[in-house]
Amino acid sequence: MEGFKSDQEISEFLLRACHDVRSAARTVRTHSELIIKDAAAGKTADLELRAGFIVGGASRIDALTNGLAAFAIALQTDPLQFQAIRPDVLVRNVILKLGQELRAASAEVQYGELPPVSGNADRLMQVFEQLLRNALVHRGEAPPRISIQAGKHAEGWLFTVRDNGPGLEAESLESVFKPFERLNSTGAGMGLAICREIVQRHGGRIWAESTPGGGTAICFTLRGE
Repeated sequence: MEGFKSDQEISEFLLRACHDVRSAARTVRTHSELIIKDAAAGKTADLELRAGFIVGGASRIDALTNGLAAFAIALQTDPLQFQAIRPDVLVRNVILKLGQELRAASAEVQYGELPPVSGNADRLMQVFEQLLRNALVHRGEAPPRISIQAGKHAEGWLFTVRDNGPGLEAESLESVFKPFERLNSTGAGMGLAICREIVQRHGGRIWAESTPGGGTAICFTLRGE
């Protein structure tokens, strides 16, 4: 696992995954048992409340397992199968895929012709999709404004996906790439961890630049074609 620097990091990742899935499963089990107990006693007052906890717990398990599956797919990235990729085509496909969500948020995505790179189209599309989703989920009060740019870099090409969201504190710029760090109702908190794994398996680096209230830029390098 190139994204992990040691067996200790792999162990911590797996333990956090087990903890979060177990916690959600425990919520489902506990409230299911209470519903059965209340039903036997003829009590129905808390039925809707307990059903809500069960649905919430099941949704969290679904998000966690989806995140783990996406991470597992990212680990399968094989450099021997890389091809010439047009990132602007990938971005256009992502915008089409997220069209309904982007319109609902009154979001705008600006990008131009992006330089060709060597890589796996499906995995790099996954990166752009996750970064756009992040901008939608962690947006501020203003409609999301997202720009995607690329420029020459010593390591090939430097891509920057910038939004106008609330921004991040300095101490969060690295932690956001840790699995499960930003777990919420819409996902497993693994999106940026997956992006890092994919970018690193493409021989690049990824990092965040941000100031509170000043939006966030996710920067990553890729090798040119």
